[in-house]
Amino acid sequence: MSLLTDPRTKAARNEIGRALAALAIALLVTFVVVLFTSQDPVKAYGTLLTAPFSSMRTTGLWVDEVAKLTLTGLAFAMVFQARQFSMGVQGQVYVGALFATFIALSPLGATFLALPLGILVAMLAGAAYGFIPGYAKARFGANEIVSSLMLNYLAIKIVNYLIRAHLAPTGTGQLMTEKFPAQSIFPAILPNTRFDLGIVIAAVSVAVVWFLLYRTRWGLKLRLVGHNPRFAEYAGIRSSLTMISAMTAAGAIGGLLGAVYVHGRAFGRLAIDFDGNLAFEGILVAIVARDRPLVVPIVALFYGYLRQGAQLMAIRSDVPSEVISIVQATIILLVASSFTLPGKTFWARLFRFGAAPATEAAGK
Repeated sequence: MSLLTDPRTKAARNEIGRALAALAIALLVTFVVVLFTSQDPVKAYGTLLTAPFSSMRTTGLWVDEVAKLTLTGLAFAMVFQARQFSMGVQGQVYVGALFATFIALSPLGATFLALPLGILVAMLAGAAYGFIPGYAKARFGANEIVSSLMLNYLAIKIVNYLIRAHLAPTGTGQLMTEKFPAQSIFPAILPNTRFDLGIVIAAVSVAVVWFLLYRTRWGLKLRLVGHNPRFAEYAGIRSSLTMISAMTAAGAIGGLLGAVYVHGRAFGRLAIDFDGNLAFEGILVAIVARDRPLVVPIVALFYGYLRQGAQLMAIRSDVPSEVISIVQATIILLVASSFTLPGKTFWARLFRFGAAPATEAAGK
């Protein structure tokens, strides 16, 4: 069997083609919107497509978002693999960021232990917060969508309250903590950019999640529960335990993302509503990547580029940044509906047209 006829290669080719087609259609729809909302649509659309590469600073902003989108996409992909629709990553990010901040603002924050301890505590806190909706579903039958969304709301409000009431410098009116010590901030990979340790952590996380899902017994159980929970039960797999462990592991990744936020060079502190809703957008990354860990960073690259381009377009033109929501919604609709391009049979016949004479000649 050749590589071209291998079913897995064919499936991967179809998925890539569908994702690229969805992206192209979304960009076309966006162009129409920009055409009717901007005084200079060509300039605005050009900014959307090219601005992230306009300087080292904007490229660093893009890379920083790719790292964060990759981590949140991995967290969602892990729970989706178990066919659990927990939406709790955003709350886990806030809880992880809060506990990493406690370490950074303590006496340990000015020591060499600040970063490893902050990351570890953030992951443990995120894992504990991810455990709650999993246990609630397994023990009490609570709907994981509702419980995880409510936990998100709770975490955001508690963190914002603690910042306003206790963590912000007294009498300054600031909505953020004081700057972390230098030992609690990621070192820069490229000077004067946001290109820091976060992208390395994201790359390592992709490898770890892939290994866990495809090279361990736990990963096999998790995927089996996701594909056919009844068969998994017959095989002696405790579905509820696997489900809880998946949500807990995803929570650890969410907590890790919280640490990447507050320890990153873009922040270096904890601020109110610091995530800008990016943590929730991992849903799109996971859906487009079909929950595959190795595809998540590729989707994050493209989506992060468009997201960054939309933000720069809002600054440099008269088109609001909300236009990226149109791209986001269009891509989700197209990918989630598993659409196929019209005229697929026509194109298939067209490409076989050149190969037919050679095949017939070989038969003779």
